[in-house]
Amino acid sequence: MYTLLTGATGLVGRYLVRDLLLNGHELAVVVRPSRRLSPRDRMEEILQHWERELGSPLPRPVVLAGDITEPGFGMSGDDADWVKQNCSKIIHSAAILEFYGKDRAGEPWRTNLNGTQNMIDLCRDLEIHDIHYVSTAYVAGYQEGRVMESSLDVGQKFRNDYEESKFMAESLVRAIDFADHVTVYRPAVIAGDSRTGYTNTYHGIYLYLRLMALMIPTLPVGPDGKRYTPIRMRMTGDERRNIIPVEWVSAVMCRLFETPEARGLTYHIAPENPISSREIIEYCGDYFNSTGATFCGHEEIDPPGPTRDENEDQWMFERMYWENAETYAPYERSDNTFDLTNLKRFTADIVCPDFDRTVMNRYIEYGNEDRWGKRKSEWEPVSFWAEDQLSALIQTTRDDGSVRIGLDVSGPGGGQFTASVSQAGVHAIVRGLTDETIPVLHISNAEIADIVQSGATKDLSKADWDLPEGVSVAELSDLLLSALQPEAAATRV
Repeated sequence: MYTLLTGATGLVGRYLVRDLLLNGHELAVVVRPSRRLSPRDRMEEILQHWERELGSPLPRPVVLAGDITEPGFGMSGDDADWVKQNCSKIIHSAAILEFYGKDRAGEPWRTNLNGTQNMIDLCRDLEIHDIHYVSTAYVAGYQEGRVMESSLDVGQKFRNDYEESKFMAESLVRAIDFADHVTVYRPAVIAGDSRTGYTNTYHGIYLYLRLMALMIPTLPVGPDGKRYTPIRMRMTGDERRNIIPVEWVSAVMCRLFETPEARGLTYHIAPENPISSREIIEYCGDYFNSTGATFCGHEEIDPPGPTRDENEDQWMFERMYWENAETYAPYERSDNTFDLTNLKRFTADIVCPDFDRTVMNRYIEYGNEDRWGKRKSEWEPVSFWAEDQLSALIQTTRDDGSVRIGLDVSGPGGGQFTASVSQAGVHAIVRGLTDETIPVLHISNAEIADIVQSGATKDLSKADWDLPEGVSVAELSDLLLSALQPEAAATRV
């Protein structure tokens, strides 16, 4: 059975796609088109990125066109039927990090709250009873003391609409009465990959890093060899910052998802050793060879700064800093302390990387290389889609004596399909490996293209097969080769 995943194109989602596929899970993803790419192309772009990094091909998930903000995810009737027949679990990871909305009809409510209600309705209608929901640790809002994994509504106030929308969405999820298991994941502040610096989104700490990367290098170096960047911070420097790298979040979630005993609980995914605001400023100052930031405590700075005539440097830096950081101002003064009891019970051996100087440098360097999100994607458009080519081979002749074979086609343009074949050709193609009792061939899309387009004769009996007991791989291989090359098969006969 397949796992249905939403939010696959987000930062956490694309790591879950990679890790779940590497761990052998059958995956289906709901993806909406972008302005320039179809859902299938969007997933291909992500998978090609992982293949370049890993140096090896990956299986392809089943891609379903849809939009979580629409009832039934806006899926076609055929796609909804496919999900009902093939998906037993869902990971609802889709969300939007929009802090403030004009009204409840717009964002973040439309995605975070309405999208979650649509997910619940879909699971009820399609009989998906194993539900995994990605919330946020900040459903806690403002709270003194340790925030428990088991608690949700303690009368807390919220910093913004994002927190409240996720709180209300988690409340809906906790009220589900038809599921066998409802598992809730609450990550803290998610940043990029601590090993590579990779990210595809530039929120949170990246706003500050980008601001410094653009402004500080333009300043002259002073007599002491440093650039002077006078900014008064509305912090003490001791504030904790619950920042976690995305690869750790994915590793932890996959462990919990794959552990039957972990079902049905709520997990704070947060660091045991948070970084302080002072350390962040120190690491950035060292990287940019700058000084001048001062911590002024939590009282409002009055007056708000010098006039331009009095000190143009400080006026400019503080103005730029405060204007850009205003969205995150409520987090400058406070961050929660999160209970990690459930998390440690199942994932204590998966240690959260420390957010140290090396990691900070990687984030800055990756941001510069990526032009802070403006670098053009490296992906190569696909010219041979296995699904399209296999569908084009479907014969109108009778399929007497046809055999069903699963095709797990990896690499660019690949996919997972179940084909009904005979000596006369291909009679049907269904998305997904829909029956665990049938033989499955694991093959690259390049090999499929070579067979179909070039008429290459390949000994498929020596390929990578998963075979039911008593099946002759030689006969099966000859049958599939004939089906993929009907004209050559007729000539051979």
